[in-house]
Amino acid sequence: MPTHAATNRLGLLIAAMALGLASTAHADWRQYRDGADRNAVVSTDLGVPDDRVTRLDTPEGVRATPTVIGRDLLVGNNNTGTLQRIDPRSGKTRWQTQAPNWVHSEMVWSGDTVIVGYGNRYFTSDADPKVTNYARGTGESGVLALDARTGAQRWQFRTLGEVMPTPAIVGHRVYAATGGRAIQVLSLTDGHQVGLIRLGSFVSMSSPAVDDAGRLFVGGGDPYRLFCIDTHDNRIAWTADFPDMLGGVDDVPPAVADGVVVTSGVYTTADKHVFDHRLFAYDAASGKPLWQADLGTGGPVKNNRSGAPTIANGEVVVGSPTSKQLAAFDLKTGHKRWSLDTGAIKAPPVIHDGRVYATTTKAQLLVVDAASGRLLHQLQLGDQPLAPAGPVLAGRDLIVPSQDHHVYIVPLAYLEQARPTADDVTASAP
Repeated sequence: MPTHAATNRLGLLIAAMALGLASTAHADWRQYRDGADRNAVVSTDLGVPDDRVTRLDTPEGVRATPTVIGRDLLVGNNNTGTLQRIDPRSGKTRWQTQAPNWVHSEMVWSGDTVIVGYGNRYFTSDADPKVTNYARGTGESGVLALDARTGAQRWQFRTLGEVMPTPAIVGHRVYAATGGRAIQVLSLTDGHQVGLIRLGSFVSMSSPAVDDAGRLFVGGGDPYRLFCIDTHDNRIAWTADFPDMLGGVDDVPPAVADGVVVTSGVYTTADKHVFDHRLFAYDAASGKPLWQADLGTGGPVKNNRSGAPTIANGEVVVGSPTSKQLAAFDLKTGHKRWSLDTGAIKAPPVIHDGRVYATTTKAQLLVVDAASGRLLHQLQLGDQPLAPAGPVLAGRDLIVPSQDHHVYIVPLAYLEQARPTADDVTASAP
């Protein structure tokens, strides 16, 4: 008799074969950036040329990280809500469909089902000043399930308030954090509601992180709180309050590893034009505060005011759009290892093989030595901000989404050249 693990592996292989995927296919992408540590590194070889940058054209700006399915990419567009599965080798779109509103959510997937959230950032009180118990998100908001092979809609669940955060798939359930001050728990199979977790805070862009113990972490605003939810019984296990915070924790997808969860937020100072950015760490099981660190000060930031962290190798690496620095801290103690002036960074970086790969709002891809914080290389990608969701490393290629309507695929071999230039960026075939 096959073991349970062997049966699971066989099931994943059959699902991959059904999708027409190569043997290097990545097995499921169930949460934001493919893991609670937010270090989006997958082994899939995309098969694109390694001597130049490949540029994939999309209908509109890309603010969510493309996800890897087989050797293809799932890409969503911001304002248009366009959803696509793209072959990066040819640049051809395998299928294209439409969400009813903005798409800031990644397209996560399990087996042959793709899940994506939709909704905009506007508050209901902006549309109707008489509304007092307001939600974030006007117009249509909700969650879509699509067939991974064809893009056909399988089900749709409409929500009160936006689903700009990326939903998390836990077992056969979907956890969608909303601007309606709650997390909707839905059946992955047919989309019917199987639970409702009332938070009392709206979630802006804080995509939930689910660790190996089944704990889900998410940040909310008004009031500003970090929540830990036990997905076994869908109850709030603990909360951390930030009563004086100006904003940020509701935008920041928490990062979790080695029993520590980290997030960040922005505070006012005595000078009304200067703001203070801070990083916080908590014991993931108990919610006990472990440490906090100063990420520096700076002027006001429009949207996504607080940088998103990544954890790898016992370190937290985080960028700050406030102080315009990239910094590394010891995960257990909060001791600062290094910091580097980089310009504004909102997106979580990728950490791999002694390198940190970070993207700036000035469309620069940076390569930083993970041990010393020394800048090794930088590459200009277009003239619009790169997506606040950050890059993915697939095999030996970095996938970098941009608000200039493109997804850039940057081979590490090319990036390590001494003087890469924008002239080497080439568009893929239509």
